[in-house]
Amino acid sequence: MKIAYFDCSSGISGDMILSALVDAGLSEKYLVGELKKLSIGKFTMRFTDIQKNGMHAKFAEISGGEQLREFSKVKKIIKKSKLGESIKQIGLKIYSKIAAAESKAHSIAAGKVHFHEIAQVDTIIDIFGAAIGLDALKIEKVYSSSFNLGRPAPATIEIIKGIPVYSTDDKNELTTPTGAAIISTLAEKIGPVPEMKIEKTGAGAGTSDFEKPNILRVYIGTSEKNYFSTDEKILLETNIDDMDARIFPYITEKLFANEAVDVWMTNIHSKKGRPGIILSVLAEKKDEKKLADIIFYETTTLGIRRLPTNRWTLPRKKDKIYKVAKLGNSLKRTTEYEDAVKIAKRTNVPLREVL
Repeated sequence: MKIAYFDCSSGISGDMILSALVDAGLSEKYLVGELKKLSIGKFTMRFTDIQKNGMHAKFAEISGGEQLREFSKVKKIIKKSKLGESIKQIGLKIYSKIAAAESKAHSIAAGKVHFHEIAQVDTIIDIFGAAIGLDALKIEKVYSSSFNLGRPAPATIEIIKGIPVYSTDDKNELTTPTGAAIISTLAEKIGPVPEMKIEKTGAGAGTSDFEKPNILRVYIGTSEKNYFSTDEKILLETNIDDMDARIFPYITEKLFANEAVDVWMTNIHSKKGRPGIILSVLAEKKDEKKLADIIFYETTTLGIRRLPTNRWTLPRKKDKIYKVAKLGNSLKRTTEYEDAVKIAKRTNVPLREVL
C-alpha cells in the first residue's frame, strides 16, 4: 500500500503542501492540465528550487485567476468542472470545512460566508492541487504529524478541534486555515511516522523566513501491512475477589452500553487463596474516564490498572447479516450472534442452522 506522511513541524499552508508534492515527483505539467478543468480564469503557476536556512525546498508562485469570495460560487465551479468525481468530492469536503470554520469564527451563516484571507485563486488551486497530486502519485492513505500552529487565525482554531497540536511561535501564523483543512480532511491519522519504507521525499517552502526552516516535508513510500492496521486503545483492568458473581453480566452489559470496545473476564487465584476475576475493558481514550467511573461505582474494586495498547485490525464493514473483513485478496465473513438469534426467532429455524 502506498502512503504519504506529512511532517508539519514548521506548520502547514496550501502552497507548502502543493510544493512538497511537486518536489516529491508530481508532474507540474499534469497538475496544471488537471487544474485547468476548473473554470477559474487564466492563472499562472511556477515552482522554483530555493533554500530555507540552507535546506532545499520547492516554492510555489501562483498568480492570476478569479477571486472566489462566495462559497455558493465555489460550489458551482466544482460541480461544473470536468475533474473526476472523487476529486470533486474531496475538494468540496475541504472547502465545506473551511466555510463551516469561517461561519463559526465570525458568526455568519455557512451559506453566506464570504472568504477574505482565502479568496485568492491560489486557495482553490491548493485544495484541488493536493487532491489531484495525491491521486496522481497513487497515494492510498495519508498520515500526518501533529500541527505546529504558531499564532493561528480564528478559523484555524475551529478546523483543528480534536486534532493534536502545539506551538513553538506565539508571533507568526504557521498553520493556515487552508493547510489545516487539507491535511485534517485527508489524513487517516495524526501522530508519529507510521511503519513504512520511504521511497521519495519532498519539501515545500512557506513564504516567511523564521529561525528554523519554514518547510513542510512529505515522505512517500509503502507499507507492507497492506491489509491490516494498528489502532490505539486503553486497557482498563482490575482484580475482584469479593463480589457477588451475579453482578458481572450486569456490569458487562452496562460497559458495552457506554462505548466499551470489548469486555472480558479471566479466572484467577487471588490473595489468600480466594478465587477471583480479572475484569478487562478495552476502551477508546475519550471513553476511559466514563468507563472507569462505572467500574468503581458498580464493583467492589479500589483500583484500576491503565495500560495503553495497540491492536492489529482488519478493515471491516457490516451488511444486513454479516460482518465482513478484508484479508489480502480474500474475505472473512461471520454472522453476528444477536442478528442470528433474531432470524431464528422470526423464522422458527434452529439457531445452530442459522449460524
